[in-house]
Amino acid sequence: MDIKLDQYKAFSAVAKCSSFSLAASELYMTQSAISQQIKSLEESLGVTLFIRGRNGATLTPQGEILFEYVKKALALFSSAENRLAKLSELESGSLRIAAGDTISKHYLLPILEKYNTAYPKVKLQIINRVTSEAIELLRLGKADVAVINLPIEEDDSKHGKLNVKNVFTLHDTFVAGSKFSEYKDKTLTIEEISKLPLIMLEDNSNSRRYVDSFFNTLKMKLQPEIELGSHDLLLEFASSNLGVSCVIKEFANEYFESGKLFELQTSSPIPPRSIGVCTLEEVTTSGATDKFLELL
Repeated sequence: MDIKLDQYKAFSAVAKCSSFSLAASELYMTQSAISQQIKSLEESLGVTLFIRGRNGATLTPQGEILFEYVKKALALFSSAENRLAKLSELESGSLRIAAGDTISKHYLLPILEKYNTAYPKVKLQIINRVTSEAIELLRLGKADVAVINLPIEEDDSKHGKLNVKNVFTLHDTFVAGSKFSEYKDKTLTIEEISKLPLIMLEDNSNSRRYVDSFFNTLKMKLQPEIELGSHDLLLEFASSNLGVSCVIKEFANEYFESGKLFELQTSSPIPPRSIGVCTLEEVTTSGATDKFLELL
């Protein structure tokens, strides 16, 4: 039985549209060409597939059976084509990642190294932005994926549905250097913490807003003496005894191990949060993006 794929495509289009003329328009063919395809298919199968009438074309019982199989077959062909297209993207594609400096250095760097080793022909572009700006780049189509600090505020999550997945757990904590060694073996209350000379991120960062929100729930407002734009500077300033910094515990291990900093114990620890990866729901991700998400 020698039946061309084009005949099945024509059959499927007529079945979905219930019309030869609409199917012809959908496939950019003439109506006579569609009719010929259907006629050839019916002759090859030895059955009548459509009942033609004033109200269009209706599937016969035999046509309904065939249509169920044809839908699945064409869907498989489409899936295969998409998969091949995504594989080809790994040979010449690109990946634009919007992420903050701290996430890029302490979390993404080893993952990007693995990615680049596995897919060296994919061009990587890392766009450093704070969480709200990274999400905006994603929505504007200027980034393929955003790796951000969670949670995000309501204003950051509207105007376009996001796929958000937690990929790494973080703990915010207060750290200090040798000048504050008197606090090493003590458990401090939140009020005692608030009275220390604090060093924190600028208030436009998602990390800072999260910590502020926690203290607000306890009816306390933090008033840091120094505000910085970099997590690494928080660590450096604290190790230079310029104050007590609020940092991400997982990204301060080097300072703990060297003895430059120690962690202050508090009676009410800040609840953990996460790093999240975001894509847009309505946008089909590329093969290059899919492989990056698998590594995360």
